[in-house]
Amino acid sequence: MKRYRVAHYGTGHTGTLVLRQLLARPDIELVGHLAHSPEKIGKDSGEIVGVDPVGVRAIGSFDEFCALDVDCVTYLATEFGREVDDVIDEMCRLLESGKNVVTTTFIRLVYPKSLPPDMLAKLEKACAAGQSAFMGTGIAPGFTTDALPVYLGSLCEAPRTVRVAERVLQGTYSDPLSFMALGFGTVPQGPTTDLPADVWTVHFEGALQMLADGYGWELGSINAYQDLALADKDYEFEAGAIPQGTVAAVRLRFDGVVDGEPRLRMSWVYTMPDEPGDAWSPVRPTGSKGRRFTHVDIDGTPSVSVQLELDGGELPGGGATATRALNAIKAVCNATPTVHSALDLVVTPQGVQTHKQGDSL
Repeated sequence: MKRYRVAHYGTGHTGTLVLRQLLARPDIELVGHLAHSPEKIGKDSGEIVGVDPVGVRAIGSFDEFCALDVDCVTYLATEFGREVDDVIDEMCRLLESGKNVVTTTFIRLVYPKSLPPDMLAKLEKACAAGQSAFMGTGIAPGFTTDALPVYLGSLCEAPRTVRVAERVLQGTYSDPLSFMALGFGTVPQGPTTDLPADVWTVHFEGALQMLADGYGWELGSINAYQDLALADKDYEFEAGAIPQGTVAAVRLRFDGVVDGEPRLRMSWVYTMPDEPGDAWSPVRPTGSKGRRFTHVDIDGTPSVSVQLELDGGELPGGGATATRALNAIKAVCNATPTVHSALDLVVTPQGVQTHKQGDSL
């Protein structure tokens, strides 16, 4: 098994999950670690994420980080509170220095063709200069809502419509930023259905564009809507309080218009309480311990219907996001030097422990 030399950047929620998994992987060697927080700089990377020391200490200099001799950088530094151009510039410096980059930062990067042309050109130029490859990935967008439905569509002779619906139970999530951004715990100032949601389109249009391109369809426009469901009692979560009568669940809906018809439909339901206070699909199956649910329905010949469930973790799907990013390292390190997406790079399981005789199946 080839062992890849990796430098890691970012120890927020998902970055910590990535680093903790990275340190346990037999196919990856941590060579360097960049941190912003003064209290983390100089500390052992293992200790920062709550495992045994590994002999690598976090540094605070981006110049020093760029000078490391590594195969790949796992870029998990957040874009929140930073200018997007500053994030892209950092990624370009890494690419220009000859390092491949895998990232879950800035979700539009999962499908670079949806980026503004000048931003995409900057990334492509950096890849060419450093003979390096780049891939943005994640769960949704990045796999369940776009790549997976494209793969499933390969089973259809004549797909007509694609519908993807997700439900994410966020009651375990402690970050107040997501809580506030979705308006949990607020009182609606008017209707609760069919509200315009254009402000969210920029975050999800890459997934719709990937889906359209994967099916060979021309995406004409995107119609965005938002629906709200109110709490039937008082709730208290680590991220914030939701009094009775305030927003407890939010559904974002996007229709991708192809040839004048909404042939691509995506929806995300975000809810704080586990018990459904709404009638939106998908619902949590009875007895399920999962916290993230995806339904993919393709009307075609033949029609295809798939249900996916992910369990546990503070942020549902966070562990899977981290694993997918690490599994992408091999594909990116062996890819053509340019900017990639899940439509042209297949990510497969890596670093899998050998099954031992006597282990149960």
